[in-house]
Amino acid sequence: MTEMCAQIFEEKENIEQAIIENGYDFVENYSNHDIYFSSKSFNEISNMSYKELLDNSIIVRHILGENCDKKFIVYKKKDLDNNGNVINEIKLKVVIDNTEKAKEIFENLGLNCWCDYVVENNVFKKGEIELNVQNVNELGSFIEIEEFDSIKGFSNDKKFDILKNIVSSLALKIGNDYSCKKPFMMLNRGTINKI
Repeated sequence: MTEMCAQIFEEKENIEQAIIENGYDFVENYSNHDIYFSSKSFNEISNMSYKELLDNSIIVRHILGENCDKKFIVYKKKDLDNNGNVINEIKLKVVIDNTEKAKEIFENLGLNCWCDYVVENNVFKKGEIELNVQNVNELGSFIEIEEFDSIKGFSNDKKFDILKNIVSSLALKIGNDYSCKKPFMMLNRGTINKI
């Protein structure tokens, strides 16, 4: 699956207003609490690229919303292009019933927690297109969009361009990175990110 994520440099009210003015309807609000673990040492982790670190990590995830309370163990495998953009992602997940116990198991196995953060999500939809406006304490606001049915047959590069153009058409103040890696940004706050 191809996805695009960009940081937004505007107030929450302005973001939502721009999205609604572009014909999107609000769908739902939920949060996901993600805790990333790796068997690598903190010294190794601090010197790894995003892809290498993610390939060597497992996530304990708790999604909580008005009509949703789901807990998972997740493994993500991402393919990046030469510019560090996520052009494909494979996500494997297993349903669990207790994130605290999962966290305790990983800690007892000697895995290191390198990121623990909560993302507040507001989902908007127009036809088959879903936009997810995300807020992360200490990082800011982001907009995420994943491929949708009518573009599934296109090349990964073409899908990425389409997603990028949809977000650009909203006329929001967004950064130049269309493939923000929020957990890696949390890990490397104040340092230079490696791709």
